Amino acid sequence: MAYIKRAAENTIARLSEMFPVLLVTGPRQVGKTTLLQKLAEAQRSE
Repeated sequence: MAYIKRAAENTIARLSEMFPVLLVTGPRQVGKTTLLQKLAEAQRSE
């Protein structure tokens, strides 16, 4: 399935550089885990 870039992606990436822990909340099945997995993958590849 194709990944849909989330509006919060840039904000979460920026905040993760400032804070050691982030809490991502939202309704079920909206892509929270997928978003964090993509950001972690991008961070590991840097």
